[in-house]
Amino acid sequence: QVRHYTYGGDLAHGIRLAMESDRAVNEDFNLSTARSTTVRELAEVIWRKVHGPDKPLRLESDPPYEHDVQMRVPDVRKAREVLGFDATTSLEAMLDEVIPWVKSEIEAGRI
Repeated sequence: QVRHYTYGGDLAHGIRLAMESDRAVNEDFNLSTARSTTVRELAEVIWRKVHGPDKPLRLESDPPYEHDVQMRVPDVRKAREVLGFDATTSLEAMLDEVIPWVKSEIEAGRI
């Protein structure tokens, strides 16, 4: 499966640009990163960030659901051309923020 993981701060910036642009009235936009990432790649990056490069990752995959979309790839050209929007936060940077938060929430017993 291919997805485009987008940082919430980038999304908020894109929404603000759309709200402030006269050219955005009655228009819709794909506010997303242009970077494709497979679910497997996401798992590998998370694993390396949590466990380091030396501990091997073992993945097992179920067959895809019959009607699941395997490649979700938004066309971000309109947001770039009309709003000047680009999602600039990398997946790695997002995870550098999210992983410590998740760990602290687990330690605090909230998740």
